[in-house]
Amino acid sequence: MEVDREADDVLDAAAMQLRQSGADVVDVNFPAAWRKADLVLRSIMLHEAASQLGALQDRERARMSPKLNAALDEGRGIALADYTDALRQRNEAIAFFNDWLADFDAIVAPAAPGPAPKGLGSTGDPSCCTLWSLTGFPAITIPIGAAANGLPLAMQIAAPAGADDRVLAVAAWSEACIAWPGSGGVALAG
Repeated sequence: MEVDREADDVLDAAAMQLRQSGADVVDVNFPAAWRKADLVLRSIMLHEAASQLGALQDRERARMSPKLNAALDEGRGIALADYTDALRQRNEAIAFFNDWLADFDAIVAPAAPGPAPKGLGSTGDPSCCTLWSLTGFPAITIPIGAAANGLPLAMQIAAPAGADDRVLAVAAWSEACIAWPGSGGVALAG
């Protein structure tokens, strides 16, 4: 997944503001072995969707959107062995990222490869979020700026399973530290 320059620059500026506010923000390289985690999630998600919705699709195909039908058809084509392998890879990802994140309070990353999409026709590109969906780790997104077209850019904060309170605390603190034009500030109730 490629993050556009504007989103990358805004994330770098947000990280600098966090450092200036006292956070120890270090750059880490995303492990190459997990750069295709989105394909593992897709196999699991589509196989399970087809398993759960197959009978409904058989009855109501004409009433379902072409996009949903295509996804369910793809899911039906995923062999049980491939699905089982994807579940194994998911378990490996959970173990790996629990260890990888053990020395950090949280990880910050782009929430999307670019600004939010214009209009209501799409929720945007989920590629930056799929790893946390695959592992089931808590993640939250906070706004950190606006693109030249005025649409929001965001930062995602994630941590290992069970660290929901930590993710929320890091997000609240980060949101209070990051100022961007149009943010209007943040009030935290104590």
